[in-house]
Amino acid sequence: MKKIIFLLVAAFMAVTALAQNVSPTVNWPYMYPDFLEGEIEKIGGLVEKGRYNIHLNIGTLHYLKDGTIEEHPTVGIKSMTIGDDVYRNVGGKMLKVLAQTEGGFVVLETLANFTGIISRDGAYGGAVANRDKTFSHQENNGSFNGYLITDSYKDLIAIKDDSDKVPVTQKTFIVIGIQMIFANKSTVIDMTGVDKKAFSAFLKANDIKWKEPEDLVKIIDFITASE
Repeated sequence: MKKIIFLLVAAFMAVTALAQNVSPTVNWPYMYPDFLEGEIEKIGGLVEKGRYNIHLNIGTLHYLKDGTIEEHPTVGIKSMTIGDDVYRNVGGKMLKVLAQTEGGFVVLETLANFTGIISRDGAYGGAVANRDKTFSHQENNGSFNGYLITDSYKDLIAIKDDSDKVPVTQKTFIVIGIQMIFANKSTVIDMTGVDKKAFSAFLKANDIKWKEPEDLVKIIDFITASE
């Protein structure tokens, strides 16, 4: 039997419940409420330590250097830890690992909906002053995807809660080799090489639940065993 490694101690919660634990704001577009101690493992085995956070616009990695927030290139990064969480580099994005097996791993992508917050007639539009402030963020700093009003850690953390909250969406994927596949039945069953009849029988026999990482790694094992 292939070894399965689970990276969540508690049972996998619904996506909406998980999102409640992530609370980015216009001034603080990050996964975590502060920069946390972490460790990067690069391809080749080199290890780098620092204080990191994940910018929730497109999953970019930021770190602290002498009190300044800087963007860390993901080229050459294999995996990393931030606090108690494990991340893998998937196509240049640092995505949180929920579980893994020998054939691949399950990741959670968390993105903040900045488009909604800056829309003057969108569902998440706040007071006009706050929306205008968001637009000024985009105009004043392009190097951090337009969503940091300052790259000074001390200044930014002091104002992080003085702005609108940004809504969050989360999606679960399975990763096999270089493939990142949205974790739902219709997407997986349409993959090249998947025997639809055999796969449907496998799902039924194993009572697969698509929201549970321990079931998603069984799917990875099924696909890789068929290759």
